[in-house]
Amino acid sequence: MSGGKNVRELSFEQALAELTSLVERLESGELSLEESVGAFEQGVKLSRRCESLLDEAEQRLQVLNAGEEEA
Repeated sequence: MSGGKNVRELSFEQALAELTSLVERLESGELSLEESVGAFEQGVKLSRRCESLLDEAEQRLQVLNAGEEEA
């Protein structure tokens, strides 16, 4: 994974790129069962990171929109 970077340190783009790569590896069918399980676990972490970052962005936009409505 990304030079040992913790999933929580990844940007949305980095996490999505790694998730896409994992999905491609899983779909290839070339991984052992143990590797597949590990890749799936990592994929869940990356998916949650992406979702968290999207939620944060949505909240920031809602704050900005609320500020415009008050002005």
